[in-house]
Amino acid sequence: MKAYKLKFHSSFHIDTGTIVDGPSETFIHSDTLFSAIVSAARKFYGDEVATKFLEPKNLLLSSAFPYYKDELFLPKPLNFFPENLKEYEMIKVFKKTKFLTKDHLQNILNNQEIDEKFYCKDYVFDGCWCTIPNVISKDKKENDEEDKIFKVQEVPHIVMDRVSNQTQIFYKSEVYFSNQAGLYFIAEVKEDLLLKFETVLRFLGDEGIGADRTAGKGLFEVINITDFELSTIGESDYYYSLSLYSPSKEEFNNIDPHKSFYDFIIRGGWISNNTLNRKNLRMFVEGSVLKINNKQKPVGLIHKVLEKEKYPNDLDYDIFRSGQALFLPITGGPNGNN
Repeated sequence: MKAYKLKFHSSFHIDTGTIVDGPSETFIHSDTLFSAIVSAARKFYGDEVATKFLEPKNLLLSSAFPYYKDELFLPKPLNFFPENLKEYEMIKVFKKTKFLTKDHLQNILNNQEIDEKFYCKDYVFDGCWCTIPNVISKDKKENDEEDKIFKVQEVPHIVMDRVSNQTQIFYKSEVYFSNQAGLYFIAEVKEDLLLKFETVLRFLGDEGIGADRTAGKGLFEVINITDFELSTIGESDYYYSLSLYSPSKEEFNNIDPHKSFYDFIIRGGWISNNTLNRKNLRMFVEGSVLKINNKQKPVGLIHKVLEKEKYPNDLDYDIFRSGQALFLPITGGPNGNN
């Protein structure tokens, strides 16, 4: 299991897949990251390497989640909510929290207690539950950097009508990370593809990810997290998802829906530099906790969502979407208890 930080040198815009130039995602879903890497592999190495990445289990990716200073964040498990919260304001804060620091998460997944001092607004900001307290404004010194993981800003753009030459302003949301923050992801890569994968990832950083790459958006530096470790139990019938997940029919039949905690997201959208729309897929979201009847670790499928054969004038190759997911075995049950 490898982990990589993406330190952005510019803002990025990742479409949610519902409307063009709508609100941007603030993190990168696993299927988007997978598609970007396969596309970059095709540019850098050609079809052979890209095809190898598309083979089952050769490349498993988490979504790309925030990091801040020394904190690495992961999605809040959908079966977790602190039972000892009594203040209404704190209940609202934790309901909106999307990510937990890796230290908190490991305690939850292994059914261990979290120190009560962390159940405080000082440790929650930008939707992330930290172990590093937020700097209160009145205590800041003049040159202190604002405690901010990211901000979303509406940026004006101009579009020109090619017939009338009239211009119109529209706004697109872009995500900016602070100097000490960015995104990171976890990868399981087949050993003989690892060097090529890391080369492609650095190439992708120079090319950019998301919209407006030709204008210098979405550029990032890759930093290998050499000491990354996630310690969980060895085997379980509960699994926690770090990615979007699209199960095979057999895997779906092994999920116990009455003892699982999950939500769904519809993934679709347009092809880059094209008007073709991908087939929509319904996937389990990151943070889902699934009860698996046979205890077999889920993996998921890669789907072909557009075929070159049907669009020979528009496509040079088939288009895929990854529903393969990284899962961690956990203690499971409501609030982390069996």
